[in-house]
Parts: sequence; structure tokens; C-alpha cells
Amino acid sequence: MESKQVNQMQLHLNPFYIKEKPVVPELVLAIRLLASYLLLTREFPFNGNQGTGRFFPLVDFLSYIGTDDQFDLGVRIVFLAGIAVILFSRCIRLGASLVGLSFVTGLLSCQICISVAHLFTACVFLCTALSNLVTGTDLIRFQLVVLYLGADLNKIFDIDWWTGASIETLLVSRHHIAPYMAAADIFPPLFLSQITGIGVIVLQMGIAILLINRKTIPYAMFLALGLHLPMVVLMQITFGPFLFALVVAYGSLLTWPRQLICNARLHSPMLVKWLKKLDFNEQVVPCSEPAGESFARWLRTGLGFISHPVMLLSATLLAVALIRYGKFILLSMVVILAVSIYAWPQHGRSRAKPSSGS
Repeated sequence: MESKQVNQMQLHLNPFYIKEKPVVPELVLAIRLLASYLLLTREFPFNGNQGTGRFFPLVDFLSYIGTDDQFDLGVRIVFLAGIAVILFSRCIRLGASLVGLSFVTGLLSCQICISVAHLFTACVFLCTALSNLVTGTDLIRFQLVVLYLGADLNKIFDIDWWTGASIETLLVSRHHIAPYMAAADIFPPLFLSQITGIGVIVLQMGIAILLINRKTIPYAMFLALGLHLPMVVLMQITFGPFLFALVVAYGSLLTWPRQLICNARLHSPMLVKWLKKLDFNEQVVPCSEPAGESFARWLRTGLGFISHPVMLLSATLLAVALIRYGKFILLSMVVILAVSIYAWPQHGRSRAKPSSGS
């Protein structure tokens, strides 16, 4: 019995083992990928002292703990400790709480810092911390509905979004997006900006409605691609951790395949064998008969086994590299391909709340 407990503890130290946790495997996988992304991109919570000092109007006792530098260091340590707990233990909710609260503390303590990206990322972690095997990923889905519905209502009651003034200010006056300006010159003044603004309003409302029904989540994902990726390509930014946090939040709403079966006619036995060696969730079923190797087989294996935790971590590393070197068009193509392979096969499928996966 004692040996079994030791083995279980060692198993939970493995970041690729996503079963037998307090939250469903889909959420474990998503939150670990997001934690890895934050480490790789060095995206940390804001420091409180950014020229104005700490500012905690509701919990002002935090303003008197140590110096500003000491307090900032403390928040950084709590953040990194939370990342470590998420990656190397079964206490996913504790780690998510520490990371989420670190982001919230950073936002509250810095009067001049406003970041929707950090707030959304914090909410992903905090929703994970509040989730369990009964709620599954419903809190993440509810967060996304609130995100789009809130943003859309704000635009609906702002006349500048209906006239095109907001889009014109964003893409022309502020960021001087040359491709957009060239396209806008073809039409009457503000026409393209007005159509774009109204289109954004319609898209955001459509996404919020589709997210309400679990069967239509993949459709919402494709609308979200149409909403967010053009902005990423045009503006050449990912809005901090927002884009990746959004991708993993959507990914958590899909059903994680409990088995990946090798097809000797399609897949590479060699690659499947290596994936099996790194399979700690009893997910991979090896090829039943020998077969040759080819680039086409390697490609089909990579695409077919994309939900393997090692493959998803590799995709995260690729995303970080593409962002680092400014390859946003290629990044968008990778995201579209991943969503098409992972999400589209689940469209229209009735999904019950995910099980524990144990």
C-alpha cells in the first residue's frame, strides 16, 4: 500500500499525467499549457510600483507590507510557486488560485496599468480554481459568454461602433494599418470601418449565443477565429497572453480523446512508438502490424495524435517561437489548422460533462 502511494505521488509529479486530478483532464491540460506559455514568454503579473506606488482601495493593508520592491518580489514568488504547483502536483486548484490572484493583485496594485489580457488570463486560472469534477469546464464556458456578451453590449450602446468611428480610430488614426487603409480607400469614407464595426458586433453576439449550447461550441470557435485572427495579423500583436489564453480556454471545452489508435495504413509506427513511451495516460494504442515510414505518414501521425499532451506542448513551443519572431500569418494558419483538426470533428456532437478521466 505504501509503495502504491509513493508511485502515485511520483506519477503526479509528471506534468504530462493529467488524470486523477480535482478537475477534469480537459481543464488540467489547458491550464498546464497556459502555465507553460507564461513561463516561456516570461509574461508575469504587473509590479505594483510603476511610478505611482501600490494602490489597494479595498484591501489597503496590502499597501503597508514591506517596501514596493519587496512586495513585487513576493507577488512574483507566489506566481512562480503557483505555476510549479500546477505543473508538478495534483493540487491544480491551489496552483490556479495562486497564479490567478497574482495577476489580480498586479492589476489592482498598479494605478496606471489596464490590461484586459491579464484580467482574462487571471479569470481563466480563477475559474479553474473554482471548478471540480461536477462542474467540468462550465465555468470557463460561462466566462467566455460573459466576455463576449459584455464586450458586445458595450459596443451596441456606443454609437461610434455603428458609425465606424471606433474602427477608424483603432486601425487608421492610432495604428496606421497600411493594408486596411489601402482597402478602405476603395470605398466611400468610413464605409469599410462602419461595415467592420457592425460585423464585430454581430460576430460577438453570435459567439456568445453559440457558446450557450455545448453542441455548437465548435461553431463558436470558428466565429472566434474570424473575429480575432484578422486583428492579430493586421496589428502584428497577440495582446499579451490573451490570444493563447483564449485558445486554451476554447480547447478545454472540447472532449479530450481518451484513446488514440494507430492505423497501420495511415500512421508512422515509429512515431507512435515514441509517443507511446511518453504516454502516461494510457491514451495511445500502438499499431497492430508493421508498416513502412514516409513523410506523409509522419504528417498524418502528427495531425492525428495532436491531442497527445506531448504534441500539444510541442505546439505551444511552436506558438511561442512564431510569436517571438513575428510570424503572425503562419501563427494564424497553425491555429486554424489545429482548430480544424481538433474541434471540427466534434461539431454537432452531444457532449455530456467530462468525466474525471481516471
